[in-house]
Amino acid sequence: MTSTTKTRTFLNPETLLKSIPLEPDMTVVDLGCGNGHYAASAGLMVGKKGLVHAFDVLEDALSQTATLARLVGVQNVSTRQCNLEKLGSCDLEGSIADVVIVSSILHQLENKGNAIREAYRLLKTGGRLLVVEWKKDSALGPQVSERIAEAEIRKLLESNGLRPVAELPAGSFHYALLYSK
Repeated sequence: MTSTTKTRTFLNPETLLKSIPLEPDMTVVDLGCGNGHYAASAGLMVGKKGLVHAFDVLEDALSQTATLARLVGVQNVSTRQCNLEKLGSCDLEGSIADVVIVSSILHQLENKGNAIREAYRLLKTGGRLLVVEWKKDSALGPQVSERIAEAEIRKLLESNGLRPVAELPAGSFHYALLYSK
């Protein structure tokens, strides 16, 4: 008897960032950094001359990110508080980021447009925006009613001046979209 159960894989931030790809000396902004896995992985990939700015509204998330960065030995990750629903609240000048990461956070925001506009503001011309969200049909994740369909995310990104680049592999439970400014 053969098994019809397919292997489920969970999102791996490092693998996903390699597919962008992140390169030495880049500046990366992680909006809604959460536990810091993207920021720490990005810090390793961009090297000592690269920078990672990790933002979150929650102090606990910023503390977790700073701790993880220290644990993996990176010193190029800075953490700061920012409310993504308020345009311009991330205290960085515009057009500084080679890559902006917005992972598994948009479904939590009422004003998704301002978060995307902030990401756009921070990106250099030609910079890339990585958006990761929970699949609608995933067995894990937030309540299905809170999840955002991929088509809705695409419409939001494109209506804010971003251009599609690629769909990236993001495991069994997420989808990942790469867009360019």
